[in-house]
Amino acid sequence: MSRVRNALLWCLPLAVFTCLYWFAMRVWFQQDDFAWLGQGLYIQNWHDLMRAIFEPRAQGTIRPLSERIFFMALFDRFGLDHRPFHLWVALTQIANLLLLQSATLRITKSRLAAVAVPCVWLCGTGLATPLSWISSYNQVLCAFFFLLAFRLLLQFIETGAARWWWAQAAVFVLGFGALEINVVYPALAAGWCWLCARQHFKKALWLFPVSALYAVIHFAAAPNPKDGLYAQHWDLSMVRTYLVYWAQALSAGRLRPSPILPDWSWLAASIVLGLAALAFAWRSWRRGEKLPAYGIFWFTVVLGPVLPLRDHISDYYVAVPSIGVAWIAGYALFKAWQGGRLWFAGTLVLVALHLAFVLPVNREITDWRWQRGLRIKTLVQGLERAHELHPDKLIMLHGMDSDLFWSGYYDEPYRIFGLNEVCLAPGSENSIEAHPELGSMAKYICSPATAAGAAGQKKLIVYGVEARTLRNMTQKYVSQMPRSWKDAKPRVVDAGLPDVAQALGRGWYENQGPMRWMGRQAEVELAGPEKDGEILFLQGYCPESFLDRPIVLSVSVDGQRVGSGEVTRAHNSFEFSFPLPSGLKGSSPLKVVLAVDRVVVPPNDGRELGLVFGRIGLKQASAP
Repeated sequence: MSRVRNALLWCLPLAVFTCLYWFAMRVWFQQDDFAWLGQGLYIQNWHDLMRAIFEPRAQGTIRPLSERIFFMALFDRFGLDHRPFHLWVALTQIANLLLLQSATLRITKSRLAAVAVPCVWLCGTGLATPLSWISSYNQVLCAFFFLLAFRLLLQFIETGAARWWWAQAAVFVLGFGALEINVVYPALAAGWCWLCARQHFKKALWLFPVSALYAVIHFAAAPNPKDGLYAQHWDLSMVRTYLVYWAQALSAGRLRPSPILPDWSWLAASIVLGLAALAFAWRSWRRGEKLPAYGIFWFTVVLGPVLPLRDHISDYYVAVPSIGVAWIAGYALFKAWQGGRLWFAGTLVLVALHLAFVLPVNREITDWRWQRGLRIKTLVQGLERAHELHPDKLIMLHGMDSDLFWSGYYDEPYRIFGLNEVCLAPGSENSIEAHPELGSMAKYICSPATAAGAAGQKKLIVYGVEARTLRNMTQKYVSQMPRSWKDAKPRVVDAGLPDVAQALGRGWYENQGPMRWMGRQAEVELAGPEKDGEILFLQGYCPESFLDRPIVLSVSVDGQRVGSGEVTRAHNSFEFSFPLPSGLKGSSPLKVVLAVDRVVVPPNDGRELGLVFGRIGLKQASAP
């Protein structure tokens, strides 16, 4: 019988995991996934590999294990088959559950607590996104490093063997490759030692310099954004943010309104559950039982690094902190079971109240990710098939909506399979909700001039975006094109497209993939600005081998110099923005002249090469 009991101990949380996240483990790629999937396509040497793994990206993050190596290795082997990615995520989460069970059993000596804690953690809202959206694997891997290091710390405290301490320290250092919040682990270790193993507290303090060193290096390599969603606000708003996350962990907060319960119900539930948790932690503390207090401490400390992100409150930020909530609930069930039927029934009601609020939201988030993935899969696979059928034509999409744009198209997934000549139909921006904090939509929209030019050369293919398919509507769309498009000049030119000859003047070479080389001087013709205050933007890059010394780009518009920019080895990918001279509103076309102070003539090439350009165009000054 004891063997059966032990088997159930380890298998029940795994069964709950399978039941809850069966569909989550089948969600297709979306959003940031495509940016990470394509990062290995441009690696040609060892230096490129190191940059791909360690260069700060995505709001200055450096996560070599959870994002860079994870995506590059699996994509290189399995391509756009999402199943191996989810399998790896699932295996990591299974390890998390086993580690959490083992640590809880070691602390409480209770099989009930060891089963309840991982089950409660699984049911919360925090894990729904990390276990369904592959890009948030960093949360799952961070939990693994925290739990493994903590379990090794418990082993060290119990045995006193130095090898367990150094194993914990090694795991802690590796954790920096998963997520930045790894810096708080020394506080978690020191907090447990202070509460339950005071003799090791001073030893735990030696972990703090490692976090401090990491913070110094990280901030030097990737300074924090000063504005936008990821700007940090070190003020009293952190208190409100903390309470929002506390409510989110206890009763799902305002993540999804209940179709049955009144709007205030989640607040009432979070107050009741929060007061009950605090009362239980205080009562346990007075009896010398420290785990509930440590659960609150764990939640607070792990959540600490994201509290300054006032404008970016996300459900998955409570994934790792919610381990503390699970410890409180699981230990409460264990102590209530010892206290008699009445106490156990009351505690069971509170835990059931928690689950009644968080479980439906957990399932809804998972289902939402699943449905979104189906649409994105249709889009991406449809574009791949269109590219196979029309390899030398400009593919234009008509009927794109906001959700599909921001959840899939925004990250240009088509570049993964070599498709660069793709854009959205003119006017698509009117059906897509603007998010200036994420970027301007201008670079995704095909200009009327480009569309008309490609159609005139029989190089345009138009697909309508429908629920479960892409439908070829080229003939209908071209027949309805306004005549004025033919003579129009574009506001934005994608220099890498083959069909932009009407906008590019002298000084350009043939396009090479998504970009095009300029010589010593090159000309572009653009439509005049629609409003005052618009700016000219230029996107491009230069190979590092050309940049033994900087290249200076000078820019003039209609004969008036508007500015210059320096391209260096440290910043060889560039986007320059220059205010337009006054008095140009409505004038058309604008003649933009680009000139570099020096060129490079590669061996066996013979061309004078300046810089490589992608998009060149106009945008509102307020658009990022």
